[in-house]
Amino acid sequence: MNLKAAWRRYKSDKKHGNQVVQVRLSPRVKRQLANLSKRTSVSETVERLIKEEVGYFKDRNAAIQNAIQEHIQRHEESAAGKLDHLQKERSKLIFHNEELQAELSETQKEMSNILFRLVELEVALNIQAEESLELTPDEKQEALHRHQSLLDYFRKQLKATASLAQAENHSSTNQGPRPQKT
Repeated sequence: MNLKAAWRRYKSDKKHGNQVVQVRLSPRVKRQLANLSKRTSVSETVERLIKEEVGYFKDRNAAIQNAIQEHIQRHEESAAGKLDHLQKERSKLIFHNEELQAELSETQKEMSNILFRLVELEVALNIQAEESLELTPDEKQEALHRHQSLLDYFRKQLKATASLAQAENHSSTNQGPRPQKT
């Protein structure tokens, strides 16, 4: 009878695609399994427990994947916001730099005009002083040459200062965005 019952189970399992698995259990675990299997067979109970565990791990894995996606999305949104803010700040700084460049150019022109007028005034004063000091023509020529040299010196200084300021501003605005830390 046992042999016939085993043969029927074998044929039934084969027909339904089930397979026989042997498991070694401790007596305590075997009793727990028997207690869980009071309403159903042991094989149905084991199958149910395995399905529950697989379902639990699938749910857990899905929850972890969702948490990771949300975390990534938050960081992407934060990074996009920071990038947008930095681009706006960079645009403001470029605009401010252009305003300062224009102001510097105007100031240089004004300084050059003031310097030229000061030299003209000094030359006029020196011409009056020459007349009162009775300078020789060579001394007059030397004084005019010194005034022209002084005027040229100050013009070169103004241009050098302006070029240096423009080079510094150009290098600071064309550095591009800094690499971000990851």
